[in-house]
Amino acid sequence: MNSNERIIDLFIRLMRGQALSVAALATKYHVTSRTMQRDLASIRDLLAASELNYTLVYQRQTKKYILTSPSQVQYSSVLALLKILVGTRALNKVEVKALITQQLALLSGSEQAAAKKLLTNSLTKYVPVGTGVALLPRLKQFANWIEARTPIKFGYRNSLAGQLKMGQGLPVSLYFAEFYFYVVLYTETDDNVIYRLDRFETVVPVKNKALQQRYDRKLDEGDFLAKTVLLSGGHEVTYTFRYWSAPQTALDRLPQSKIIKHWPDHSVTIKANSFEQGALMWLLGQGSQAQVLSPQRLVSALQQELAKTLQYYQVKVENQEGIKE
Repeated sequence: MNSNERIIDLFIRLMRGQALSVAALATKYHVTSRTMQRDLASIRDLLAASELNYTLVYQRQTKKYILTSPSQVQYSSVLALLKILVGTRALNKVEVKALITQQLALLSGSEQAAAKKLLTNSLTKYVPVGTGVALLPRLKQFANWIEARTPIKFGYRNSLAGQLKMGQGLPVSLYFAEFYFYVVLYTETDDNVIYRLDRFETVVPVKNKALQQRYDRKLDEGDFLAKTVLLSGGHEVTYTFRYWSAPQTALDRLPQSKIIKHWPDHSVTIKANSFEQGALMWLLGQGSQAQVLSPQRLVSALQQELAKTLQYYQVKVENQEGIKE
């Protein structure tokens, strides 16, 4: 390896956040320490003459060289975004690692090393949700179709029955909630329907002028997202419920909710707005901490679901002697 090749190799190592020891480098490249000092001096001179805004620094405590840079972004900002990314578990492991590498490149060498250390354990135990398909190419593809208002023909695998559904629609929005990326399609039935991005099996652009012409209203994405933090099935419903748990738990979970009454026992009455199926499932999950007050159709739906649930625990079974208990 000649001098130019060594200098390139050293620079790549430094850009990756490695701390370099002259003695270790001399041994690795089979040259003298004096030669390594000249190579590092060449890198320092090149950086000084360039516009890269990096500096080669010698750390006396560790006796190693590192590359530093006044980051264009805050270390805490990158770390927060990466922790959120890993915590969502939305992307497969290959995509997560690629995004982490891209974001870490925005930091100085020492900051990269610190961030990697904080992320190592999370990545080791990282288990993605969903089907495991690569989502970043799909995100880009659907974003382009939304921008160009391009209708699509698709095959979609239902998560419950597992059946393949064929259909057409006009992509109008993308959003993320509860582990998954979702696509909102304006369909031939004049509805906005939500599909999970990872469950599309086939997608091709088509020419469907009818869809483009009928879609003359813009989706209020902020309002729509506030309602679809829960499942989107059923009609939109405004409801009230009494809540005995920590009020902030409900307020955080239901973005359009508010407290409308405080009770002497420290419970509260909360008014919220979302889709009926999601509201029902969330309220069921609150157990005895929540009592639906209105509307009556939601109260009745909740009573029916609770009755069905209780039946699972009232079925008589036969013991080993064949006697019914």
